[in-house]
Amino acid sequence: MAEEIGADRVGIRLSPSMPLGGIDEGDTEAVRAQYRHLVGELVPLNLAYLHVHHVGDDELLRSLREMWPPALLVVRYGRNREQIADDIDAGLADIAPLGRFALANPDIVERLRTGAPLNDIDPATLYGGGEAGYTDYPTLAGTHA
Repeated sequence: MAEEIGADRVGIRLSPSMPLGGIDEGDTEAVRAQYRHLVGELVPLNLAYLHVHHVGDDELLRSLREMWPPALLVVRYGRNREQIADDIDAGLADIAPLGRFALANPDIVERLRTGAPLNDIDPATLYGGGEAGYTDYPTLAGTHA
């Protein structure tokens, strides 16, 4: 992909120890070593970013931050509004993707700026193929109208 469109336009997402699709890697030193090795092999490619869907292994995250010079995006599973910038503040990430917060709140910037409440996401509507769960969440303006 990097050869085709340029490494500066390519990123990769890793989800260490995230049980997805029935696969459970566990949380062992061997798993951490595999991810460190993988990231070590990715560094020379000079990709635009590494996006880590993080489930709480701060030791691994710290080591990946030390290894990865370009932009590191970290989204933590189960974080709340008050925790969005924690990894940036701690020097563990450059960017904190908003993911589901943004999906459920089309006006996320305004909500964060003003301290307005966030809409809850409806997991039952994710990846359903229709507008439900994608374009039907209320905005602040729509709520007050």
